This record gives sequence, C-alpha cells and structure tokens, in this order.
Amino acid sequence: MRRPQESPTLGEVLGEIVRRAADEVEATLPAAVADEPDGVHQHRVRVRRLRSVLRGFRDALDARAAERVRVAYVEWGRQLGVVRDIEVRAEVAAEMLERAEIDDPDVQRRLVGSEQEAYSVAHQRLVELASSPRAEERARLLREFVDAAIPVEPDREAEEVLVAAVARQARRVEKAESRLDGTDARYHALRKAARRMRYVAESVTDAAPGLRTKEMEALVEAGDDIHDALGAHRDAMLLAQRVDHEAAVAGRAGELSHAYDRIAEVARDEAAERLDEVPQAMRRLEAAASRLS
Repeated sequence: MRRPQESPTLGEVLGEIVRRAADEVEATLPAAVADEPDGVHQHRVRVRRLRSVLRGFRDALDARAAERVRVAYVEWGRQLGVVRDIEVRAEVAAEMLERAEIDDPDVQRRLVGSEQEAYSVAHQRLVELASSPRAEERARLLREFVDAAIPVEPDREAEEVLVAAVARQARRVEKAESRLDGTDARYHALRKAARRMRYVAESVTDAAPGLRTKEMEALVEAGDDIHDALGAHRDAMLLAQRVDHEAAVAGRAGELSHAYDRIAEVARDEAAERLDEVPQAMRRLEAAASRLS
C-alpha cells in the first residue's frame, strides 16, 4: 500500500480515471433510454468524456484496446448526437422566439413543434439501438477494457505523464485556434479540441486531487467556456439559417413571415456575442498551459 507521503503511481491514478469514465457511461445510460429530463444530454457528455480519456491517455494505455473501445463509442455518440441535436434545436428555437417576443402559433409549430415531433421518433430509434446486439458488444468491450486497464508503466509516478497529457491537449487547442479562418469547420475543430482538453484535465483533477490543481482547474474552466461559446454560436447560426428557409416556406403557404426576420436577427446577434467570448477564454487557457511546463 502506498504511504501518504509517496507520489501516486500511474497505475493508481490512470486506472481510477478509466474506471470513473466507464462507470459514468454505464450509470447514465438508463436515464437516456428512459428519456428522463436531460438524460440524453448527460449520457452523451459521459460518452464524450470516455472517448476523450481514451484518446488523451492512449500513449500510457494499451493503445490498440483503447482505440477499439473508443471507436465503438464514437458510433454510439453519433447516434446520441442525432437525438440530442434535435432536442437542442427545439430548445434554442423556443428561447429565440421568447427573446424576439414572438408568439405566433404558426411560427411556433414550424420552429419548435416540428422538432419536438422529430425528437420523439429519433428517441424511439435510440431505444431500439440501445438494446441491439451491437450495444451489448460495446458494453462488453468497455467492461473488459476497464478490468484489464493496466498502464504501460503502472509503477511510474503519475504526475509527469498526466501533466504531459494535459499539456499536449492544450497545445492541440492552441493549434486549432491558430487555424481559425471564419469557417464553420475550423470553429468546430477548435470546439472539439477544447472539449477534449477539458475532459482530460477534469479527469485528472477528479482522480488526483492536489495534482497541479490550480492549472488544471483553469484549463477546465477555459476549455468549458470555449466549448460552450462556440456551441452556442453554432446553434444560433444554424437556427438563423433554418429560420430563413422556414420564412420562405411560410410565405408560400400564405402565412405571415415578418416574424422570421426578427427571430433571425436575434439569433445572429446571439451568435456574434458568443463568438466574442472566445479570445478571452483562449488567453486564460494559454496562461494556464504555460504554467504546466
């Protein structure tokens, strides 16, 4: 047994990180399948965190086995994403209608009601997929991996390896930010990089309290802010594009369409405001990352 004054080993900390990530995936699955409030969202977050951990620490794990599990959960993540994206579109539309002070029932039906109907169909399909043989195989792969998740160098001190892994993810974020060119693809790449860095840093903080806590918490916060800002920007822009389309459809159907212009304006303003939050969060990330070295 490790004495209190000794540094934790990689086997102890990384084993705990993997177990926690897997346990959270398994624990949140029932609520997602039962369609409990926020159930799909919370399960999807845990699936993403598991994938981030497996990718972020792959050099210290059995890389082939970790990748096999990660790929299995990439597929499940996509299936969850179909459902969650519909849910988000309905929520964002409802919020923008309220902010634009629009209560037209036709607009409500086109922008919110249609998505809610689509969500019910998509979630039913998710329930079917959750009980499929592929899902059973995915769960088996995960549990077998966790049971055998021994790092390549289990007796090595954890701090050097874990800090290096987080620093690598921070550099990935900085690289993604340097490639921004105003396109959706580049913003999406930055968002994904920030999300992975956040989950990797968060997993270290959870499993090894006291290990470079100040820097890890700063990276978690900055990564979360970048991810949320870019996610809100994307959601608002997608809504604005959809509103433009629905305005044309509504006009052809003889419905009043002036409300759509107001909603699109509110959505685009929201997108611009959220994008403005990114530079400051990047500066905080860079400052925290520089202190890791």
